[in-house]
Amino acid sequence: MWSIALRTAFVFGVFAIVGVLLWAPWRTNNVSTLLGANGEIIIDDGSFRPVDDGSAPHQLIRYQMPEPREVPPLKDGASALIWEDLWEDGTLVIQASDEDRVGRPGMEEFPIGTTAQDVMMFFLDISDMRSLQPMIGDIDKSLDGKRVRIAGYTTPVGFGENETRFLLVPELGACIHVPPPPPNQIVYVEEAAGTPDMFAPVWVTGTLKASPVATVLADVGYQLVDAVAEPYR
Repeated sequence: MWSIALRTAFVFGVFAIVGVLLWAPWRTNNVSTLLGANGEIIIDDGSFRPVDDGSAPHQLIRYQMPEPREVPPLKDGASALIWEDLWEDGTLVIQASDEDRVGRPGMEEFPIGTTAQDVMMFFLDISDMRSLQPMIGDIDKSLDGKRVRIAGYTTPVGFGENETRFLLVPELGACIHVPPPPPNQIVYVEEAAGTPDMFAPVWVTGTLKASPVATVLADVGYQLVDAVAEPYR
């Protein structure tokens, strides 16, 4: 039996090609629709705000999360961050072999009957999506060690049934069926108290580490440790 995350990854692989052809989010500003995590078309009702309107230091399409109905109080002396706060001009190079990337599934995680070609195609699909990541921007080392809270969507990193590792990303479906954002727009979380549903919007509070990590889905600029997740409503 396929694991939930593995089945999801294969399904989203099909949508990835469609998403790239129809949306190409890192290369065009003429966007009126986008694809949701299940491949459905989401119409821009006017609530999506691209931050390349002068409010961000880079020219990538960015959609803000929906306004929350309620904002939980900050805990443990944390400061509120938004994704633009993580941006630093420059470049970030992460050297890692495919075998050393966090979240790479082992053969035991593939279902019985999976052929060698199935495995090869799976890793090619993952690699192809990762190759679309724009490698621009650097990390802000002054944020290292700060207790922060940031809102984003969760994307599972591994492919186990009870996966706790996830990427926090500013867009629904990023790294799975649409290309990953730049590394400094992704945060890796090994584990969070109050583990959220995957692909759900959440607040995550933790100690930010300006410490890059190479994952099977994307190169990542930051990590959050001692993390606590809360639903984003």
